[in-house]
Amino acid sequence: MHPPIVILLITLTLSLSAAAQETGRGWQWYEEVKPPPKAEPEQRVKTVTSQPKAAPKTATEQLDAWQAAFLEAKAAAVMHPTVENVHKLQQLIDESWVRSEKLEAAWQQVQLKYPELDYNAQHPTGERAKRQFFERKDTAIEATLTRLAREGAGLFFVFNHDDVYLKEYATQVNAFAKAQGLSLLGISMDGSALPELDTVRQNNGKLKVAVTPALILVNPTRHTQVAVSYGIKSMEDVKRHIHFVETGYKDAP
Repeated sequence: MHPPIVILLITLTLSLSAAAQETGRGWQWYEEVKPPPKAEPEQRVKTVTSQPKAAPKTATEQLDAWQAAFLEAKAAAVMHPTVENVHKLQQLIDESWVRSEKLEAAWQQVQLKYPELDYNAQHPTGERAKRQFFERKDTAIEATLTRLAREGAGLFFVFNHDDVYLKEYATQVNAFAKAQGLSLLGISMDGSALPELDTVRQNNGKLKVAVTPALILVNPTRHTQVAVSYGIKSMEDVKRHIHFVETGYKDAP
């Protein structure tokens, strides 16, 4: 067999084999290639974010809101005195009375449960009891003044020449100091004289006093210096203030 014939037979054989593999498809050779199916888009799950609950109002915020509502109702009733506006105001007034009664009831319960907080238990209100209370207090005040005199304490009378009732007050303080055995030194803030006092010195700039006349308790034994009175005071008030200072601000006047 000639070589060209062999090559031809081999070529035909290969072509027939390839054709045999495509048998049955026919015009399918000309079908358009279908694109692969598109994946369905992933459905997003919508999440609903719940709003955080508002924090409960504090007692101060509640009181501010109530007061604002009361003032608004009061203003509305005054500026526009209709039945509705006045009725709303009366309702809020009644509510305030109810709250006040509840507060008073709770206050009474606290005083029974914690008697140390009851002012009347420590400060009697009956006339006889009050008299005894103040008698004991006066005794304590006199004891304080006696001790101060023994320690050599005294008073600075600080003044300016234009102080109201200066001469009258200086006379009273001078008599008080002598009666209690306390030394007395006048301190002039403006260099003026004061004949009602035995001794007056000009302020050397070290003493700072915002209001005059003023009384400064000075104790050289303990090296203390503290104001006990500003302005015009009765001598009884001066006594109580001195005692108050000397007790460490515990026994109030």
